[in-house]
Amino acid sequence: MKPYRTLFTILAAAAILWFGKPFLIPLAYAVLIAIVLIPVVRWLEGRKFGPTAAIVLPTLLVCTLFLALAALLTYEFSIISSNWSAIQQRIDPLIIDIHNQLESLFGWSAERQNQWLLQNLEQAGKNAGSIVKQATGAMLDAIFNLIIIPVYVVLILATRKKLVRFAIDISPAGWEDKMPAVLNDTVKVFSGFIRGMVLVYLIVGLLNSIGLWMIGVDNALVYGMITAIMTIIPVLGIMISAMLPVTLSWINTGTVWQPLGVVAVFSVVQYLEANLIFPYVVGRQVNLNTLAAILAITLGALIWGVAGMILFVPFLAVFKIFADHFPGMKPWSRLLEH
Repeated sequence: MKPYRTLFTILAAAAILWFGKPFLIPLAYAVLIAIVLIPVVRWLEGRKFGPTAAIVLPTLLVCTLFLALAALLTYEFSIISSNWSAIQQRIDPLIIDIHNQLESLFGWSAERQNQWLLQNLEQAGKNAGSIVKQATGAMLDAIFNLIIIPVYVVLILATRKKLVRFAIDISPAGWEDKMPAVLNDTVKVFSGFIRGMVLVYLIVGLLNSIGLWMIGVDNALVYGMITAIMTIIPVLGIMISAMLPVTLSWINTGTVWQPLGVVAVFSVVQYLEANLIFPYVVGRQVNLNTLAAILAITLGALIWGVAGMILFVPFLAVFKIFADHFPGMKPWSRLLEH
């Protein structure tokens, strides 16, 4: 019966993670941030800061960091907008050249091409309502998460002693004495995760910069590091950050080859980051082997998308901490360790 019970537990956990993700994802981010901030809160409390100030100040610092990233993203977008006239001057001859190439290769007249374009625009207009609805929903979800996560963080930090006591009280018989050590190790693991993330961004930034320098892009180090840092903001961050060197290199060179090279550099580096650099570097910091980290990232992507790719690695590391401390789980510890 034990294998069936294990399979049922895994399926039940997957179902809870899948159907509960609108609630669990912001809560999981808040838990991650709160645990990372615990040493800072303790340090401030030791310097005679009041409990409220010791909690609110580091939380505000984290919020300020993300607001600064959002401001940088907006600034990059404004640079692209301010160069739109130059972009338009490059686009118009390119469109004419595409028209001529299609006519010479396939015999499609300009009138036929315009008719095909109008038909597709009309079809896109019919689907615009659902696209706008989805985009609006995603934006509202993001705004809600940005508001609720700091609230969760403050409340978790404010009630952390009660939460620790609760975790100890509900522990199975024989676990009570080991739970404080498990919780302390969890704080260390989450701090190691953040150190690993910082190291990943530095490596990715250097690889971006080297690749851009090799293809002759001006200010390669600046663009490379900014694009690496902006990957903290899922999807949107790297898209807009990559658009800036792509657009400016196109304006400066007048050809598509260097912009295509920029896209190729970022694509290769992102592939290496997702499949090699992140699993290896972060796995070492949280004492997980690379295979376990890759599987956690893949499973996280399937269940929670980008959030799962970030969060499942440290949470698997927490599971390994439990496996380290309890003899019945030692096989899992040996399987997962680096």
